[in-house]
Amino acid sequence: MLNYIIRRMLYLIPTLLGVALIFFLIFNVVGGNEKFLYNMLPKKARTAEQIEFYRHKYGLDKPLVIQYTDMIKQMITLDFGRSESRKLPVSRLIKRHVPNSAALTFPAFFFEIAISLIISCLCAFYRGRFVDRFFTVLSVIGMSISMLVLIILGQNLLAYRWGLFPISGWQKGIGAVKYLILPWILWVTVSVGYDIRFFRTALLEEIHKDYVRTARAKGVNNRQIMFKHVLRNALIPILTAVVIQIPFLLTGSLLLERFFSIPGIGDLTIQAITSYDLPVLKAMIVIYTLFFIVFSLLTDILYALVDPRVRLS
Repeated sequence: MLNYIIRRMLYLIPTLLGVALIFFLIFNVVGGNEKFLYNMLPKKARTAEQIEFYRHKYGLDKPLVIQYTDMIKQMITLDFGRSESRKLPVSRLIKRHVPNSAALTFPAFFFEIAISLIISCLCAFYRGRFVDRFFTVLSVIGMSISMLVLIILGQNLLAYRWGLFPISGWQKGIGAVKYLILPWILWVTVSVGYDIRFFRTALLEEIHKDYVRTARAKGVNNRQIMFKHVLRNALIPILTAVVIQIPFLLTGSLLLERFFSIPGIGDLTIQAITSYDLPVLKAMIVIYTLFFIVFSLLTDILYALVDPRVRLS
């Protein structure tokens, strides 16, 4: 297990080098840094002298090999310089925005998984009955409604007309909870339908296997079969679906952060794209890549912990 973890961690190096190379080629070869610098500067400052100044500042006047090497150094040291639009170090911006995104996404994600798993067990246990049909229909309806539609309805009805929640805003500390309740509700409403359908299918596939029929023949209670045997064996596909979603928590809150004025990492990414803030974009790409690799490794480790039959060589 330890050798496997070390080997997978070493995969970080070629993966990050590949991501850096792709981003470098898109920016320097396909997109063209001249256009980038032109769009980054205010209209009044778009002079040849200013463009040349920023070319030198970002090292864009160096040979391509040197530029790529400098970018690798930034990725290793996690030092991406200063944000041109915010006039602050990128590391400080990330430290400031990541906790806000985590406060939005992780509680909502936890409730989403817990609610989905409970309802999925009920649907599988009472398959074909009213409970199963009722939640199946609700999950399909939830899957059919986009996040944008729910945000508009939630802000208009629950916040503006009925005054149950603030329309938007942010406050540091515990005061942020009142601004997060409505986004949490909307997140769970949109996401729970997909998970219920997937978890239910994973549970039903296990119900029809031989070990379940054997347990029933031995007189084991249906509830024990469902929650002790079926649920445990269905955890592998369920864990896969859950862990794969975690890296998307950084980007999955883009709409919520923008519409509810939550200063999170998704909002920071959108602002970096619209303002052509190269240092922030580099940092975001590294963070997203690291999240995907780390949680992919975590998925494989959880496989071995949940199912003893899995052996990591």
